[in-house]
Amino acid sequence: MSEIRVGILHSLTGTMASSETPLKDAALMAIAEINQAGGVLGKIVRPIVEDAASESQKFASKALKLIEVDRVVTLFGCWTSASRKSVIPILEAHNTLLWYPLQYEGLECSKQVFYTGLCPNQQVEPAVQWLLEHIGKRFYLIGSDYVFPRTVNKIIKAQLKQQGGALVGEAYKPLGNIEFASIISEIENVKPDLVFSTINGDSNRAFYAQYQQAGISASEIPIMAVSVAEVELQNLATSAFGHYASWSYFQSLDTEANQAFVKNFQARYGDRYPTSDPIEAAYTQVYLWKQAVEAAQSFESDRVRNAAYGQTFASPSGAIAMESNHHVRKSCRIGKIKADGQFQIVYTSDTPIQPLPWMGVEQFTQNARWKDSLGEDSKNKDLSNRGDWNPDAVIDLLAEVPQSIDYICQLEQTSNQLKKTLSQLQREIHERIQSQEALYKANQEISALNAMLKTENLRMNAELAVTRQLQKMILPTDEELKNIEGLDIAGFMEPASEVGGDYYDVLQLNGRVKIGIGDVTGHGLESNVLMIMVQTSVRTLLAMQENLDHVKFLVNLNRAIFDNVQRMKSDKNLTLSILDYEAGNLYLSGQHEEMIVVRQGGILERIDTVDLGFPIGLESNITDFVNQTHIRLNSGDVVVLYTDGITEAENIQNERYGIERLCEVVRLNYVLSSTEICQVIVDDIRSYIGKQKVYDDITLLVLKQK
Repeated sequence: MSEIRVGILHSLTGTMASSETPLKDAALMAIAEINQAGGVLGKIVRPIVEDAASESQKFASKALKLIEVDRVVTLFGCWTSASRKSVIPILEAHNTLLWYPLQYEGLECSKQVFYTGLCPNQQVEPAVQWLLEHIGKRFYLIGSDYVFPRTVNKIIKAQLKQQGGALVGEAYKPLGNIEFASIISEIENVKPDLVFSTINGDSNRAFYAQYQQAGISASEIPIMAVSVAEVELQNLATSAFGHYASWSYFQSLDTEANQAFVKNFQARYGDRYPTSDPIEAAYTQVYLWKQAVEAAQSFESDRVRNAAYGQTFASPSGAIAMESNHHVRKSCRIGKIKADGQFQIVYTSDTPIQPLPWMGVEQFTQNARWKDSLGEDSKNKDLSNRGDWNPDAVIDLLAEVPQSIDYICQLEQTSNQLKKTLSQLQREIHERIQSQEALYKANQEISALNAMLKTENLRMNAELAVTRQLQKMILPTDEELKNIEGLDIAGFMEPASEVGGDYYDVLQLNGRVKIGIGDVTGHGLESNVLMIMVQTSVRTLLAMQENLDHVKFLVNLNRAIFDNVQRMKSDKNLTLSILDYEAGNLYLSGQHEEMIVVRQGGILERIDTVDLGFPIGLESNITDFVNQTHIRLNSGDVVVLYTDGITEAENIQNERYGIERLCEVVRLNYVLSSTEICQVIVDDIRSYIGKQKVYDDITLLVLKQK
């Protein structure tokens, strides 16, 4: 019987070995069961196991070896977010799928990864809600210092803000740290109602032991963990007794499917370790892969990926389903730790929870489409009770991105200053032996700063990826634009840097179409943060107060953006035009670039918007500045909206593209479809600027009356 190879990539040595080794064994158990039942598509599955030794870069090199040398068709593994992120470029370059079994911070959706663990809305948010209802409102947050704990804690802080909780302290320690005395002392001083822990790996043993040694009982200040399961409890003796954890699966789950799973696992591995949520996910995901391969009748990644969507499986934790966003719908459970290292389940979600890795942004952007088909009561209920959109968490997360960049810049400046000091000391060392002490100290500080720079750069790169993905997600899709009644619409956006500050959106509500286009001052991360705030604010106002006239709408929007700009301590603002379309009538308000209209016969109109509004976010009240104008569109008439990145684009001679050239291109091509007009304009801009660098975001929206 021929074979097919799969890779298993985990840390079998190092600080994460105690947690990851059982996941390797769970995957091997599933593969053995599958082979015993006849394999997959008539082939025996041969696992190739690699040890990444708890080092993220080794995960990348081992993944490359598994794919290029061992020729595996898929990978199972990774634990930390750093390890997962390190292999994604390898997966993308080779179009290989990874099945990732851990709970994680969300804010990612690689087409090369299937995430079979829990998202924050399936694990963290239910845990916080349960704690607020049953334990108390004063939270102390502690975590290991990497992406997952810091991102999760942003989500927790936003949830506390929304639900009347309070943050009394927050602390982080590096992975592998075993010294928690200062943090525990602070916990004793501030006396929170509970501690929410995102500590990972071997550090848990030290933290729980020192917590117990300090005399803090679980009944006094309980700990809620999202990275401590049955395997970790084996190393904690009685120090974790009475504390809590949030997972989808516990070994103590009393179902026939789980009892059979536990029995088979213990028969294979004995008393080495119990089952746990990550172990169950590592086992289950192998079967999800098998089902997808059989549905696709192929091991080829693209076909397996498409076949995986919608796969269901009766797992030991209950019925699960793979969603089209590459995450699994599953239940949440909260367990109280017993003296025997097992959990007493004290809470189970009513139904499996839909995974929302982007904190509900992916759900929120669909609300406008759903609302059009609902009655008034249903609309109000939908908005007030959905509970899956967390704007505070999104805004807090994004607002910290420019702060991270500023911090990195400060670190780089300090590092450069210290390097100058070091150079000077080296020149003087032969004259003053005392300088050696200062030289040594400067070297130490430079090393520490370089380590901090490396950490901050990793964090910033992750935040950049999040921001880029959020920007793509909130733009209207081609499918949404095609469904707009009465108008043929096409849009285009190209940021000058990795993320941009331009904005456009198109919404259809109750037969009317709302169109927005804007340009935040500057470009890059901070401008992008404000752009996302504008988009979410526009959609929220439209959904909750559909009948507001243009003046009230822009006034309310400006107030919301002004408050957020003040909160961010930013000097950003934006020009913004809002258009309301219904049955050939277009109502325009707000200050932005001139609007271009080309009518039948190539007749050109340019509509100035200077007197229709005021920059958004610059002043708290713009009521006196907002006006409105009406444009009647006939069949075949074309409207072009754009940002100044187009008109101010320069060629190699530093000559601007200009409004006149744009108008002429539109006038000569108005008979084409909106998509074709959009492409002609983009091609002409690129031809004009040649190899000249683009200094501003380029955004274009073309409307054509049907």
